[in-house]
Amino acid sequence: QVSTFARARPLLRDQAALGYSAMTGQTFSMRLLATAAVAAVCMPSGGAITTPTIDISPKKTAIEADAKQFQASLVWQEVAPGRDVYMSISMALGDGLLDKLGAHARCNSGYMGAQFRSGGYNTLLWSMSGREEGQVVPVGEHCHYDCFDCSPPNTRDFQCKRDDYELKAGVLYTFTVQMEMQNASGAMWSATMEDPTAEDKGHPVEIGRVFFKDAEFGLPTENCRRLGLDSYAFQEYFNPGDRYFTTKAAWSAVSLSGAMQPEDAKGYCDESTMMDLEGLSLIECKTRCATEDACHFASYSAVDHSYAKVDGSHCMLYGACRAKSTYFADIWWTYAKHDLPSIALTGFKPLCRHYQDETGKRTLTETAEVVSSPTGAVEFEFQTGPDVQCPEAFAEAMAASAENRAEPVVAMPSSVLRGFRGTAATVPQIAAPVEEEMPLFP
Repeated sequence: QVSTFARARPLLRDQAALGYSAMTGQTFSMRLLATAAVAAVCMPSGGAITTPTIDISPKKTAIEADAKQFQASLVWQEVAPGRDVYMSISMALGDGLLDKLGAHARCNSGYMGAQFRSGGYNTLLWSMSGREEGQVVPVGEHCHYDCFDCSPPNTRDFQCKRDDYELKAGVLYTFTVQMEMQNASGAMWSATMEDPTAEDKGHPVEIGRVFFKDAEFGLPTENCRRLGLDSYAFQEYFNPGDRYFTTKAAWSAVSLSGAMQPEDAKGYCDESTMMDLEGLSLIECKTRCATEDACHFASYSAVDHSYAKVDGSHCMLYGACRAKSTYFADIWWTYAKHDLPSIALTGFKPLCRHYQDETGKRTLTETAEVVSSPTGAVEFEFQTGPDVQCPEAFAEAMAASAENRAEPVVAMPSSVLRGFRGTAATVPQIAAPVEEEMPLFP
């Protein structure tokens, strides 16, 4: 299969998008109604192992972090050929609203990740649910309106999906969701993936770009343009006819940051530059400024072909930005540095569960645990297979709980609808592995 090395282009090339007129604990819960709704549209069944909300460091609120960027690296260590499996991590915008539709108490909520497919191809995916019809506007060529874990499509949910990029085991892919621009109407967010083995490895693969409107619907602007800090991860196997397989994959370097934030006016800084760089992605440009003590602003264009001869990407760093130039302002956006903490996702209690394959005659085990890589980095590792063993830490914690608990050990709840898990009160920290039936999945 031929990989498509598609350069990720921010909104700055799409002037129509700039013209959109002005118009923290996880609260997802598994309900019988949700299961019935999925069953009603004849969705296939499958299964998943889902972590509780992942711990963070330092302990900050979403307001204190004010994150505009979410990054996570994923490596597939082993995938049985010809199988369907999805590794994903969740994200949300805003919090504290009245519970409504798939977004629940958020402005938007969803997940991103990658799939190995039984048809011999791979899928890159970014999906989110919203609160209001027309709240999101898919902009990227791989994005469309969708119904988040439901059917039929609506104009409050979206999916950005591409099946034309080949993934390989053993390669560490870095996924980024970031705010690219904002104006009075809302904000443009994008999802990209960086492949270190690609021919143009400095240029991320675009999964999608979506404009999120808030002002038109009376949604709280600052809240809806801020990433939540309570994420969870899951591995899903969604082919009910083939549940006997082996996989091993891990998320690592999962972080959120508000260090570089787009200003609310287009154009580059009309100042003397500290650095004038070409051939960088937006994330690389912002990172250069964030790591330079004297840099306080970064102006970026992906299509400044008149001056940036390498490939049109142009990054300029500044110590100050008292005014913005009107010269070709439509293709530029400026990002200001903020003194905000970087938030790292650090871990969760180990999980272990047994289940039967499609014949009901063979037992497999699936696990999720925090491990250390050879370099000492924290990884969130997921495994499934007939020879997989429950993590040692899981067994030790279960034994300690059985000896010291004041209440009986609660069995893990059954795998839930993709992207959903029990409320905090229903997700046990320690539980014995159990055998259970697979619920319905979209």
